[in-house]
Amino acid sequence: MHEHDGRRIYLMRHGETLYQSRAVEGALGNGELTERGREQVASVALLFRGVPLDRVYASPLSRAQETAQIIARDRGLDVLVSDDIREITPDAEAVAKLAPADTLRLVQRFFKDSATSWDEPYMGGESFRQVQERGIRFFNSLMSQDGWQTALVVAHGGMNNALLAYVTGVTGGRLLNIEQDFACINVIDIVHGQPMLRLANFTLYDQLKINLRIHSLDIILKLLVERGIVTK
Repeated sequence: MHEHDGRRIYLMRHGETLYQSRAVEGALGNGELTERGREQVASVALLFRGVPLDRVYASPLSRAQETAQIIARDRGLDVLVSDDIREITPDAEAVAKLAPADTLRLVQRFFKDSATSWDEPYMGGESFRQVQERGIRFFNSLMSQDGWQTALVVAHGGMNNALLAYVTGVTGGRLLNIEQDFACINVIDIVHGQPMLRLANFTLYDQLKINLRIHSLDIILKLLVERGIVTK
């Protein structure tokens, strides 16, 4: 039996947010969670009361930090911050010149267009390959450490896709397009010394995805339009 067998990583996306801040700090910005986002995460915190968590990690972005804090606080754990799992980052100067609607349009094109390559800069910034390299660095660092069996990692849609691509053996071709709904949970187990995806995109608040039938980016657009932040 491999020494790391039995280890588990709960990979989570942050709760609902309206991304209201500087877009250079992530895919769309570095905003806090909405009230609904906090409710989503609070329900997950209750679920995790039955899970023997040893560590909680989070991206440095506010929405991930807040998500992780809600769960960690309930368990009496500290949140360990890793810059390696921050969201894919665009070029700051390029994004500063764009209106919110134009930024969202470019985000949509990057993640939804089948022609997007692994080496294409995201709005002049990082490529998906570079994001995966960061994610692998975090994963390998975590696996090299002793003293834990079960960890919660709170990151983002783009980063989660990059990590899940790595776990499932995808390192090129079309960008991986595994949906990552707000506050979703993925389960990565270590079996025979290798990572294995056991569960993907589980949402406690809508377990059968009854009200989740469109792309997560379209859900974000709908929220922003409803709040008057962008116009169609």
